Amino acid sequence: MSLLLSSIFYLSSFVPRILSPSATESNNGEPDISGQTFDYIVVGGGLTGLTVANRLSEDSSRTVLVIENGYKVNNAVTQVPSFANSIMANLMYDITSAPDANTGGTHPVYVGNVVGGGSVVNGMAFDRAAAADYNAWEQLGNSGWNFDSLLHYFKKSTTFTPPTAKNVEEFGITYDASYYGTNGPVQASFPRFEYQDTKTIWAAFKASGVPTPKEHASGNAVGAYWIPTALQPNTQTRSDARNAYYDPVKGRSNLVLVTGKTVNEILFKYGLLSGYTANGVQYKSRTDGSVKKVYAKREVIMAAGSIFTPQLLQLSGLGPRSVLQAAGVSVKKEMPAVGANMQDHPNANVIYDLQNLSFPNPYSGADPAYNASVWAQYNAEKNGPLTQAHGSSLAFLSLQTITSKWSQIVSAVKAQNARTYLPSVYDDSSLLRGFTKQRDIIANLHASPDAAVGEFPMVPFGLAISALQRPLSRGTVTLNPSNKYGNPVVQWNSMQNPVDRQIIVEMVRWTREHWAQSVLDKFSPIELTPGVQAQTDDEIINDLMQQKALQASFAHMSGSCSMMPESYGGCVGGDLLVHGVKSLSIVDASIIPLIPATHLQATMYAVAEKAADLIKGRNGDSFSIWNLFGFGRRH
Repeated sequence: MSLLLSSIFYLSSFVPRILSPSATESNNGEPDISGQTFDYIVVGGGLTGLTVANRLSEDSSRTVLVIENGYKVNNAVTQVPSFANSIMANLMYDITSAPDANTGGTHPVYVGNVVGGGSVVNGMAFDRAAAADYNAWEQLGNSGWNFDSLLHYFKKSTTFTPPTAKNVEEFGITYDASYYGTNGPVQASFPRFEYQDTKTIWAAFKASGVPTPKEHASGNAVGAYWIPTALQPNTQTRSDARNAYYDPVKGRSNLVLVTGKTVNEILFKYGLLSGYTANGVQYKSRTDGSVKKVYAKREVIMAAGSIFTPQLLQLSGLGPRSVLQAAGVSVKKEMPAVGANMQDHPNANVIYDLQNLSFPNPYSGADPAYNASVWAQYNAEKNGPLTQAHGSSLAFLSLQTITSKWSQIVSAVKAQNARTYLPSVYDDSSLLRGFTKQRDIIANLHASPDAAVGEFPMVPFGLAISALQRPLSRGTVTLNPSNKYGNPVVQWNSMQNPVDRQIIVEMVRWTREHWAQSVLDKFSPIELTPGVQAQTDDEIINDLMQQKALQASFAHMSGSCSMMPESYGGCVGGDLLVHGVKSLSIVDASIIPLIPATHLQATMYAVAEKAADLIKGRNGDSFSIWNLFGFGRRH
C-alpha cells in the first residue's frame, strides 16, 4: 500500500456519505456592541480567548466582550475525532507564508477561523512538555512561570478519564491520574479504539531502548509514552474551547460573544504623564463592511494568536519602526519585539510503503461497505476507528538518544556568533541579548537527557514524521506594506541556523535505523521519501525538499510577542501586560518565549487559566491569589 503524503496531516479514509448540514450557525440575535463599554474586551474567541472570558465573567460585576472574526460551527467535521486527521481548510484563514528558502517555497499558514479557534481544527493531542521546557521560561526573566507553578493550571483546566480496562490490558497503556484535574472544563480522555498495529509500533520503540515514562504529564516527558486526547469520554467527540469554556456559561448576562467582526486596530487614549492606555478596539463587520468602535474600562486582552496579535499591535502603532513606516502606520512606541522571535516545529516527512497492515487500518474506510459499518458502529456504540484522532502514543526523544553526535552539536551551538543566522530585526541590541540568553538555554537543553529535541509520532501506517522541537532559527510576522489590513507577511526562516538542519538530518537517520529493526520486518517497509539514494546531509535535505516533504510548520506558531523583560527584547512581562503601554495584555501563544517540546493545546489552556488569575488580581476581581504561587505542586 503506497503512502504518498507530504502534509503534516493525513486524510482519514473514513468519511460519512452525507455530512451534517449545519456548517455555520446563525449569529442572529447578537447584540449591537457599537459604542458600548465593557470592563474587558477579549480580541479573539479561540482557545485562550474563551478560557479567559469564562474566568473573568465568573465575577458577575464585570462585563466581558469576546469579539471574533469567525463563526460558530458544530458538525460532524468539527466533532468526530477521525476528522482531526484532515485539514479543515474552510475553517481556517487563507494565508500563505513568504517563500521559505530552506524548506522549498511557500507553505499554508494554518490558523483556525472559527469560534474555539485551533481547538476545533487541531489534531486533538493533549500532551505536555518536560518540566525543563517550562522552567526555561522563568530562566528568561519571567518569575513564576515554571512547571511547578503551571501544574495547578494544567489540573484546573481538565477533567481526566482513564482508558478502558480492556485497552490498558491489551495495549499496555500507562497513566497517573493525579497529574490531571477532576472537574476542569476540558475533557482529557482516551479513545475506546486502538489499531492493532499500534502494538508492533510500540514494540519497536521499546526495542530501541528509549525511556518509557509512566506519565508524561508529571514533567517527565522524554521517551515514548501514552497521552490523552481532547475527547469527551461519553460521546467520543471532540472537547474544544467552545463546548468546554463557552457553551456551559453562555447564558451569563455579563458575557457577550460577537462573531463575524474583524478587529483592525487597538484604540488608545494618551496623557502627557500616563502615556498610552488601551481603551477599546475598532472592528469591521464581515456582513456589511461597516467600521465601528467598542470600548474597555479595564483592559483590552489580545487572544488573536501568534499571527494576528502581532499584526494588530503593529496596525495600532506598536512594532518595529521600519515595518510601521513602510505600511503607513504612525509609530506610538517603537517595539522591535512585536512580530520577532517566532518559532514553530519544522519537520521532515519520511514515508514508507508498508505491507501486511492489520485490518482495520487507517485506510480501511476506502471500502464503502466497511466504511458504512464503521459509521453505524460509531453512531450506535460510540466506538471503533472514528474515535481515533492522531492516536494516543507519542515519542519525544532527547538529542543524546537520537545521535551520537550530540556533544559536537551542543558545542557548535555554543560556539556560534548569535547574530549570524538571525533576521535583520535582530540588529536591535535587546532582541539580540534575549536571543543569546535563549541560545544558551537551548544548548543546555540539547545536552540534557531530561529535555526532548525531536518528536516522532507513533502512527500505525507509513508516515514517519521527524519534528524539530527547539529550533534556533527565528521567524517574523510583519505588516504587508502594500495592504496593511490584509494577511500579514509570515516568514518562518526555517533551518536558517545550520544546527537545526543538522538535527533534522540526524532525526531522519534515527528514523531509518528505527524502521530497520527486525520487529518491524512484518511490514516489509520500503522507504519512498526521501528514498535510500539520499545518504549525505545535502542529499537528504535536497531530496526531501524536491519531494515537498519538508514542512516549515506543525501549526504551532508561537513567540511573536514574547514574554521576556524589555531589556531581553520582550513584548510582555510576566504579568502579560505589553511593555510601555497601559491596560493592554496578551494571553495567546505569541507570548511563549521558547517553544516547548509538545503540541501546544494543553499548555495554552494552562497559560490562559493563569492569565485570567493575573488579570483578576490586578483589577481587584474575586479570585484565589494562592493559585499564582504554585501551590498545585508536583508530588
